[in-house]
Amino acid sequence: MKDLTINGCKIVFSEAGFATLDQYLKDIEHSVSKTIILCDDITHEVCLPRFAERLENLDPQYEIIEIPHGEEYKNIDTCTQIWESLSDIGADRHSLLINLGGGVVCDMGGYAASCYMRGIRFINVPTTLLSQVDASVGGKTGVDLGGLKNIVGLFTMPDMVLVSGVFLPTLPEYEILSGFAEMIKHGLIRSRSHWEELSSSADFDIETLERLVYDSVHIKYDVVLEDPREKNIRKSLNFGHTIGHAIESHLMRTSRAISHGHAVAIGMVCECYLSIKECGLSEDFVAAFKEYICGIYPVVDIDEGELDDIMEIMTHDKKNSSKGINFSLLKSIGDVSIDHYIPQEDIKNAILFYTYQ
Repeated sequence: MKDLTINGCKIVFSEAGFATLDQYLKDIEHSVSKTIILCDDITHEVCLPRFAERLENLDPQYEIIEIPHGEEYKNIDTCTQIWESLSDIGADRHSLLINLGGGVVCDMGGYAASCYMRGIRFINVPTTLLSQVDASVGGKTGVDLGGLKNIVGLFTMPDMVLVSGVFLPTLPEYEILSGFAEMIKHGLIRSRSHWEELSSSADFDIETLERLVYDSVHIKYDVVLEDPREKNIRKSLNFGHTIGHAIESHLMRTSRAISHGHAVAIGMVCECYLSIKECGLSEDFVAAFKEYICGIYPVVDIDEGELDDIMEIMTHDKKNSSKGINFSLLKSIGDVSIDHYIPQEDIKNAILFYTYQ
């Protein structure tokens, strides 16, 4: 697995990636005043030992900032706690923050590092499958605001990203499935071969999964390299997310919260339905894809009475413009079309297609 580099950020993989990171820590040790590891309560216990034992040059005096796990803590209040903790332990502009965790830790940790003292260097070590294939590439940092996902944030590149399968055996099945949805998305928008290999099974050994993660990361890397600021083709990565994010945010307000990947899987079914009329996507494929997704992810019943709240959330999506709610849709497997503005009635029908038909 070859290292990837984008805008000065090196993305490294597997055990070789640990060696690269270890050398980097040795190279910068005299210019770093303090090393801090940000983790949540789960990654502190489960992942930090696996991480630290593989690095000879990790500062033995590193500090730890622990936050609670969960999307509900991805907000400015938690950022304030991180900034206060950095200040309390004497972090200065020469400090290094290592974000060890899933998408919440990497997104929020990157944002906190980017703002603290107008920016300190940071490294991301994504520990969930979802964060490895999603948050690992692209330099997006941010937090949620009032239930709206990632509405406050910056584009800021870490110094390095380490993607390693060593953390994958620690994950429960629902976390694997959450990341699997993003991998499916990458195949659908960019690579028929990736989609076909993924859809042949949902049960891979760790070695095979590591290779598939690399392929998925490389797909996103190619897109981001072509369009780093999301002005054009990078919008294709939003496939499944416009409806998926809204459903995820809506369900977080209830007792039926689901994972990000589960929501994206639902969103992809709904947006495939929209793609039939808008882009000529095969109806047979959409029917088969719905059956495939519903066979992997538990079906979520969404009542018609919930649609207005979902639509209200969707109208605040950061991808929107004055033209309306913005979608990236499929023409066929591996061929995506951006900037589609869909009437709300059609969007509601797409959600009902997932739920009832």
